Amino acid sequence: MREALYKSGDLVHTLQKERGCISMFLCSEGKLFAKRMTAQFAVTDSALKSLAEGLERWAYTQELKPAQIEKLKTLSVLYEELPEFRKTVYAQKITPSHMIDHYSHQLIGPLIQTMVEIALFMQGHDPTFVSAYNAFLQWKERVGLERAITVRGYVKYSFHNTEFLERVLFLLSEQGNYRKTFLALANDEQKKLVQKVLNGEASTKLKKLHEKLAQSPESAELFEITPETWFDMITAKIDALQTVEKKLVDTLAMKSRDACDDADITATKEHEIKKTFGDYSYLINALQIFADLSPKNLNSLLGYGQIREFNKGKILFLEGEHANRLYIILNGWVKIFKGTSAGDETILQMLSSGDSIMESAVFLNTSFPVSAQIAEDATLLSMPAPVIREQIKSNNELALNLLTSMSHRSQGLIRQIEDARLKSVDERIGWFLLRLLLVQGFNSRSVKLPYDKSLIASYLDMKRETFSRSLQRLKAKGFKIENDTITIPGLKSLCGFCDSDTEHLCPLHGTADCPECRLEQE
Repeated sequence: MREALYKSGDLVHTLQKERGCISMFLCSEGKLFAKRMTAQFAVTDSALKSLAEGLERWAYTQELKPAQIEKLKTLSVLYEELPEFRKTVYAQKITPSHMIDHYSHQLIGPLIQTMVEIALFMQGHDPTFVSAYNAFLQWKERVGLERAITVRGYVKYSFHNTEFLERVLFLLSEQGNYRKTFLALANDEQKKLVQKVLNGEASTKLKKLHEKLAQSPESAELFEITPETWFDMITAKIDALQTVEKKLVDTLAMKSRDACDDADITATKEHEIKKTFGDYSYLINALQIFADLSPKNLNSLLGYGQIREFNKGKILFLEGEHANRLYIILNGWVKIFKGTSAGDETILQMLSSGDSIMESAVFLNTSFPVSAQIAEDATLLSMPAPVIREQIKSNNELALNLLTSMSHRSQGLIRQIEDARLKSVDERIGWFLLRLLLVQGFNSRSVKLPYDKSLIASYLDMKRETFSRSLQRLKAKGFKIENDTITIPGLKSLCGFCDSDTEHLCPLHGTADCPECRLEQE
């Protein structure tokens, strides 16, 4: 399996470099990198041939599972179309952004996902190291994307363009997150390998350029180097990361545990999970997505997970990104939204503790159809998507839990659309406050708004001004409003807004104390 990872990694590396060369060629309108691009095509073709030869051998020796062979063969069909695609590049009949999307989402991304799946089936693999390996591959790909996307800034002096600059800075932020994730999971030897790259001349110079981009993007210092020099600089960093990647493959298999029986291994994993997840271990065990999983299966699955802290405003993922991780909220709030061509956004959902985020995209192995942003400081459980998909194949309980979660999410969206169309403004706000009251325990007359009023208004499908006027009408009915805290006249003041989506949360529902149930009996 190591040979498969070596050859697949080589192909990813050459495709990443080909993507960068084409970007330079297209952004310069054919004036730069024509010869280098053609030479890189030959290097990629050689890597493709090497992988194809390996596929035949691995299928015969059964070194890879049939499903993995089939995935690599499916990708091979796409690679066979490269010569025709390159013709459109030579003719400059494709834009840089469309070219980058094609290489990233059709060729490179799926191959990286398959590499992680292959690593998961290595005999005696260490789950922590596989997670570290996945984080490293994602980090390296973001550096490769920096090379392909930022070319425009140096060729066309585009850093003054706010939208372009934000995209570059977001990409750098993603790099930082994946790098931190890798370093958090890696052992000392792995960390030293990466630290050597980060302390290298190319990485040091790039770090200074990144700082300049964030602080003063129109600075003349950014353009003191030529596009070719900058390209060679970042390529030197990526080449160094490729050397590290091959060494990481050798660390994926953990030490033999032949002397340990299954009970010892399970006990050790349970201890590791409690140590890793701390105060969240009880909540994680109670999550619907893990319902009915045996302790052994749960411990095996959580062995790939990690707890991550996110600050308010952090973009978790953008629409169109491939779903490479499953996120489950342990604390805080996350908004799910879609952007519009006018620059506005429509909030589709506000998710909190216990909610999984867009599990359907992970389940279907597709791109995220929406974007997600941290609405309030949040703590998330993060797990690699390939791990989830492989576990689903052999774990019926997990598959059923995911399908149940997706069904509930779909029904919730349908109810939300109905509420937006059928309920008045005051009814929507009353329902929202009632739900908050029930979630916090129905034992206090004070309700604390969980996130900004502008977000609440958007989530309830109304303007901020409309939301404020409705709150003023509540004041006239005895509600006390102080900043983000609303005190209601009595615990039953909001019962008139109860519906099927909230009644199951209410301790009074179905009893003589429930005013709505009493009305039905009468």
